[in-house]
Amino acid sequence: MRSNKIFLQLSLILLLNLLFCVTAQADIDELYHLSIGTNISLFDTDISINDSSIDLESDLNYDRQTNASWVSGWYRVGDNHRIKLTYLPIKRSSFLESKKDITINDTTIKAGAFISSNTRSDIIDFSYIYSLHKSPQFEVGFSAGIYWLLNTTKTVAAGEIQAADADQPVFKSDYFTQQKLQAPMPLFGLTADYEFANNWRTNASLRYLSLQVNDISGKILSADIAIEYYFNNNWGIGASIAAFNLDAKSVGIITTTTLGWSLNGAQIYAIFKF
Repeated sequence: MRSNKIFLQLSLILLLNLLFCVTAQADIDELYHLSIGTNISLFDTDISINDSSIDLESDLNYDRQTNASWVSGWYRVGDNHRIKLTYLPIKRSSFLESKKDITINDTTIKAGAFISSNTRSDIIDFSYIYSLHKSPQFEVGFSAGIYWLLNTTKTVAAGEIQAADADQPVFKSDYFTQQKLQAPMPLFGLTADYEFANNWRTNASLRYLSLQVNDISGKILSADIAIEYYFNNNWGIGASIAAFNLDAKSVGIITTTTLGWSLNGAQIYAIFKF
């Protein structure tokens, strides 16, 4: 958590610095901007179903470090108006012989059981950006959009399994459970781009929201800092660091699902703009 606070402070400092920059060499004038890249991220994930909670990294032996590819693009629909869409699919899996009892969805998998698990998260991040200030070298805007998380975690186990209403565990070779969570959440923030030299650009964004919408509630904090180099008017490369924290809760008729998720990492990507 301390690293997230430090990263948040750095993001805010960069945004403030960008606000007061006055000299530059190049223009921010593209109509389309497409990025395709990969990241190296550190995860920390907790999933809770009703009163039972599980930590994917500590309890199910998921790797904390994961690579994932993503695609992001924006289109300028007017001088001060842009729409942006990012898609990030993440897949992770694990296999272990459990060293302790693990409770999932009110059912306890006893120590010594063999457990196979996989989780998939699809992230769809759509936003509208209105430029509060725009010049050939500097653009700062307000963003509003929807951050949509679709998460499915499947677990298969072979060993002693004890149901919530049972007095004793029984051996099962094909125990299966699945948890799903869909969390469409609005998100608001600031974004800034600055061309500080010929072919060089830096940008940063900071977004946050804590809100309840119908049966879904949660809070999101997202921050990133990037630097980009352009070989010509159309092609470039970039590198960034990002921090993301999400706590979401979905209340259903039978089950209440919560997801706590933090993701911190570095990204490299290719850029096409026109």
